[in-house]
Amino acid sequence: MKAALQAMVQNELRLRSRRISSLLVLLAAVGLAWLMVADPRSGVAMMVVGRARMVYDSATLAFGSATLTGMLLGLAGFYLSRGRCQEDLRSGCAQVLGATPMSSSLLLLARWLGALLFLVILTLGMMLTVWVLQWTRGEGPVQPLVYLQTYTLLLLPVLVFSASLAVLCDAWAPLMGKRGDLLFFGFWMAQFAVLPLTLGQGLHTLNPLFALDISGMSSSLIQLCATLNTEHISVGGGPFDAALPMLSFPADYWSSQLTALRLAAVGVATLPLLPALWLFHRYDPDLVRARPVAQRGFWAGLLARLLAPLTRACARLLPLSASLPGLAGQVLADALLSLILSPLALLLLPAAWLAGLLLPTAQLPALLIAGCAVWGVLISDLPARDAQSGCSELQAALPGGARLRYWRQGLASLLLGLLFCAPALLRWLDPMATAALLAGLLLLSTCASLLGQATQGGRSFLMLFLSWLYLATQMPDVRALDLLGFNRAATPLSSSLVLVAAAGLALLGMALQQRRSC
Repeated sequence: MKAALQAMVQNELRLRSRRISSLLVLLAAVGLAWLMVADPRSGVAMMVVGRARMVYDSATLAFGSATLTGMLLGLAGFYLSRGRCQEDLRSGCAQVLGATPMSSSLLLLARWLGALLFLVILTLGMMLTVWVLQWTRGEGPVQPLVYLQTYTLLLLPVLVFSASLAVLCDAWAPLMGKRGDLLFFGFWMAQFAVLPLTLGQGLHTLNPLFALDISGMSSSLIQLCATLNTEHISVGGGPFDAALPMLSFPADYWSSQLTALRLAAVGVATLPLLPALWLFHRYDPDLVRARPVAQRGFWAGLLARLLAPLTRACARLLPLSASLPGLAGQVLADALLSLILSPLALLLLPAAWLAGLLLPTAQLPALLIAGCAVWGVLISDLPARDAQSGCSELQAALPGGARLRYWRQGLASLLLGLLFCAPALLRWLDPMATAALLAGLLLLSTCASLLGQATQGGRSFLMLFLSWLYLATQMPDVRALDLLGFNRAATPLSSSLVLVAAAGLALLGMALQQRRSC
């Protein structure tokens, strides 16, 4: 049994490491490390207490980078760990695994260990990047043991929880698809929504309930505030007064109580594995295959029947796409097919138009954010739809081949974006905001097409899109995040850079398609 488990874990680690999305996330993690460890010479420091910055030694950089890395891997780790059961179904391995005498607990344990080890490797890559930054921007020698202690206690519960929830969502058939992705994102946002409420209570002591704080942000910040005797701490970047003396990270920060709470959080993070064992479908065709409306659950069947008139009306427009020549008809057909496959989005589209006509102009940015959120979720699977349905070879045999498919899917995503953002486009009188919106739609459509074609899945784009949307709504003054102009922070320069980035991604996508077709 031990040899079988070891072989399965090694196989899981190889499969996850060979994904293009894994390389993209590793590069994103390295880039994030360079951004979050700000150069003090710029007047911004990674950790600021009041108006004084903290010394860039190993303790400070380890705590600050681990805190911010937890936010990234808490979200990205889940999406990177997901999808193994769907890959088994697409590759035909599901029937083999389901028929083997191997126990379900052994299979799920191997999946969980493989996902956890993969996330640990990404974390080590992040830590090594911070070491390099300390050599170039920090003060004092690099202390590996300090980094290992901080990263282990702060990030291990986050990594374990991401892997556990990913296994649960893959094991339970109702959460295998996009429903599980969106539910997790809602949970991920909720924990940061609760954070201000926790810190706003004026708590200066820890209690056993903080074992439920998987992210560790509440308990770690409360401990730091109590140790430094302050209530004003900025982690992630803030201006400071260079005339004030620098502060050192407290040497007695990791108390026995905080250490015990973080270790207890690791145990709490493994709890999703228990329902996963009970709910595991083990590739039962009656559970994992698509079922007709009559055999679905009550609420799913009721929703499908209520929205059936809309989908039929949309299907009647498909002959129109056949009458259009060349690429235009194919783009329209792809856009219509996306709406037919997502009846709820088809219902929200006219609702967005109606709200755009009735709402005052001041509320258009909020409507635009909601429309963009629906659009991003809708197009995440569009570029990978051919590969997931086994039609890639058939599509490549059509006139234009894979290269035309790349442009068709990108333009279909752009068309859907224009439809969902049309209420704002028609009523906005700000040329700068309109230009930023068009440039941002082009960039995101190109990014979705590139990632979908490269990874043959939609989770890579969905993860990056939801992360960007959350950051853009939380930091409205950052110009680089205002891709669609709803924060009114975009400038002509930033919109021009967005267009340049979109052109670069389009050329990269063409190069990848050309290489695959050779």
